[in-house]
Amino acid sequence: MDYRRYLYTLMLLPTLAVAQDSLSTHVSYDLTAETAIGTGDYTAYQLVTNRNHILATRPNTAYLRGAVSIEHAFNPGLVLSATMDAIGSIHADHKAYLQQYYANLSWKGFFIEAGSREQQFVVRDNQLSSGVFAKGNNAKPIPQVHIGTNDFWTVPFTKEWLQVNFDFGYGKFMDSSFREDQFFQSGGANQQYSKGAYYHQKHLYIRTNPAKPFFVMVGIEHVAQFGGTSYSIFDGFKEKPANLKDFWNIILPIGDSNYFENNAIEDWVYGNHIGQMTMQLGWNITKGHQVQAYLDNPFEDGSGIRKGNGWDGLWGIQYNNKLAGRQYVRGAVVEYFQSTNQSGPLHWDGGDWPEPIRSQITDFVTGNDNYYNHLFYNSYAHYNMAIGNALILSPIYNKEGYTDFRDNRVKAWHVGINGELTSHLSYLVKGSYREGWGTYNNPLPQKHHSFDAMLQGIYQIGSWQVSAAYAFDKGNIYGNCSTFNFKINYHGKIL
Repeated sequence: MDYRRYLYTLMLLPTLAVAQDSLSTHVSYDLTAETAIGTGDYTAYQLVTNRNHILATRPNTAYLRGAVSIEHAFNPGLVLSATMDAIGSIHADHKAYLQQYYANLSWKGFFIEAGSREQQFVVRDNQLSSGVFAKGNNAKPIPQVHIGTNDFWTVPFTKEWLQVNFDFGYGKFMDSSFREDQFFQSGGANQQYSKGAYYHQKHLYIRTNPAKPFFVMVGIEHVAQFGGTSYSIFDGFKEKPANLKDFWNIILPIGDSNYFENNAIEDWVYGNHIGQMTMQLGWNITKGHQVQAYLDNPFEDGSGIRKGNGWDGLWGIQYNNKLAGRQYVRGAVVEYFQSTNQSGPLHWDGGDWPEPIRSQITDFVTGNDNYYNHLFYNSYAHYNMAIGNALILSPIYNKEGYTDFRDNRVKAWHVGINGELTSHLSYLVKGSYREGWGTYNNPLPQKHHSFDAMLQGIYQIGSWQVSAAYAFDKGNIYGNCSTFNFKINYHGKIL
């Protein structure tokens, strides 16, 4: 017998066992503590925005967070994973709750998932960008069942020239009781509230190979609220069905041509539809430096799709440094956001009137899109936080108790920069200047404005990450707020 071979086999057994275990099952956990301390009516805007409403908008708040994740690989291409993530907060609207709970089955580049999960921007920089109009991450995640690609998937037989990224799913808004309580606690500020609404989302992005010197990407995101019940002080309760036919009909904006006679004026298109169309051009200046220019065009009906909304949209330039090692500038974003046009101030449709008035109206104007507001669903928000771009003031900031968007006609500039100062220390700087004119139906007597900025340092060593930040707001939107922020996170592995 070859004792050396036997000895080598014994020595390799632990390694083989670890390798087999690493292929089959991993269990990890995250522990996080964060606090925000300062002056003013709110926690500074840049510390709260686009963070899935983890940190409360109220000043002087803190939370503890714990998450456990498990991942099992049946083979290198088929992986089942699940996460349970809980948060306990002080001086916040939500004291203790599950932020994430989901199971995900991935096969090669595709997945099917069920549960509540914090979603990332599809094509925008999650750290630097001001956000997106449709499928943003400013509010708490909406539980859903959806399928899609994990990243961009290269289409076969295109010689790696064509890639796609898609997602499609249905979910349920979880803030019904919250909306009802807000209605009764608003002191008569609100005339309507909705509850029990369902959620539909999808996106499709197509791009050429981003490794080539020049590449192009086009895409569309579409979300909708449907089903549920609405209560109005004028009309009482109205209920919208949500059967299998409605789950099919909500995929495209299909409506009721006789909506006036059917006492369902809000259903000239069934549900509340919101979306954006994207055009993006990319240039790989060198192997490590990339620049992209983009436009995200918002729409809430056909006029926005036809670009009847003028300069409305998110116009941006993004720089990415892909070189290894310390880079003083890792990425930078400059964006201009506008939502003032909304396809004009008027909406004039003969179908909104009974006969004999209807036949006498020959003009047709589809404007006043009133971004994020709706007759039946009140607002495109989750727990009073805008789901889309946070530059449109969320209802949670309405001191008068209104639960709709009172300032959705906005012009804003936004800048974000990040990079590494040492092998362990990185930084993030963001700033926005915003002006608002209210809505077409309720214009502000005076223009609102705010300058909001943040400087953050992040120190990473091993499994520990510690960050400190200072942010402030100046203006008459959030008031003058000044906030110091401290966060510590530990990522551990059990298996």
